[in-house]
Amino acid sequence: MRSRKFILGILLGGLLITQSEPLEISAINFETQEDKYMKLCASSSLTSSQQNTCKQFNNYLSKKNKELKKEIKQNESSIQTTQSSIATIKEQINNLEHEISEKETEVQYFATMIQNKENEIKEKESEVKDRMYSMQTVNNSNSFVDYLFGANNFTDIFSRVSNINELTSYDNELIKEIYDNKKELEKQKSTISTAKKNLETQREQQYQLQIKYNDLLNKQNDTLTANKEKSEEISEAQKEIDNNLTAIFEAAQKYDKPSTSIPPINGPTTQTGLAIANKALSKQGSRYWWGAPGGGFGDGQGLDSPNAIYFDCSGLVAWAHRQAGVKIGRSTAAGYSRSGSGVSYSNLQIGDVITFNYGSGVAHIGIYIGVVNGQKSFVHASGKGSSTRGQYADQCVKVSSIEPGSYYYKYIYNCRRLY
Repeated sequence: MRSRKFILGILLGGLLITQSEPLEISAINFETQEDKYMKLCASSSLTSSQQNTCKQFNNYLSKKNKELKKEIKQNESSIQTTQSSIATIKEQINNLEHEISEKETEVQYFATMIQNKENEIKEKESEVKDRMYSMQTVNNSNSFVDYLFGANNFTDIFSRVSNINELTSYDNELIKEIYDNKKELEKQKSTISTAKKNLETQREQQYQLQIKYNDLLNKQNDTLTANKEKSEEISEAQKEIDNNLTAIFEAAQKYDKPSTSIPPINGPTTQTGLAIANKALSKQGSRYWWGAPGGGFGDGQGLDSPNAIYFDCSGLVAWAHRQAGVKIGRSTAAGYSRSGSGVSYSNLQIGDVITFNYGSGVAHIGIYIGVVNGQKSFVHASGKGSSTRGQYADQCVKVSSIEPGSYYYKYIYNCRRLY
């Protein structure tokens, strides 16, 4: 950026006096014509009307960037929510995997138990078959007959037949019990297998949900990246337009940096008043930033720092007084209109302050610097309030007339001396 050359005092030959009356600008639809105005505002030769258009365009970009940054915050918040959902899904999948593993272990256990029962049934059936075969062998022999008819009496015969029947009945009941156990095991295995399948279905649903959220996260990250890139592009465009307007504004200045002292003038003055005025004049060209200096606004410099480079109207008054050794507190234009001692317009001295009311209360203040080019004048930080934060080169510390008939004269509220 070209080095700044600001007017820091009043030359004997006179000082350029500016006026800050707002210029009405018709609304322009920049949204569909951004490239056109980017190209226009990059030009080093702009008419006054084009400069105003570029300021309006820069303000449009500022608002657009502000909305983009809101979207970026929303994107980041949405991404955090999605990431949290994905983490929850992963945890649910892990839990399901654990439950499925447990069910699989149970299924294997019951499968083993069922196999054991089947083996037990086969063994028992084999034993019964062997026994029946043996009994059949006995039946076909005299021994089996001798066993039955070797009884002492008829009652004993029935007892021996009953013993053979009881033996067969016991085997049958045992086999039936083993079969029943096997059926119960198969039922439990079926129940667990069904539960396992249900868990596997839930797991598959969670997998599908995970895929859905991963796709959403990718889209959100793409949107965030695009918005950040667009915001950076807009910020760079704002910077380029601002630098261009600054260069044009500085090139329009007619004077190089002069002495910061005020030449001898007629009328009452004091060393303190001269010091206050000179301190304020030393900051001509410094940009207006609502709330600066102090309080973290602008460059973050405090009221007692000689390096402050941003000011609002009351901030310049407080800073100039404190730099001149007058330790007044930071207040508003309205607050200063009730501070110090009253001075009439006709008895103004260099270093006194003038407050202004545009119709809705005291809203502006500046420091009287005497007569310049035959007109009573004051130095002030001129800006458009809280929306101005150092983005406009011509909203800055400047000198304006308060001569009767001038723009500012008709809005004078009162004059005060704060030292």
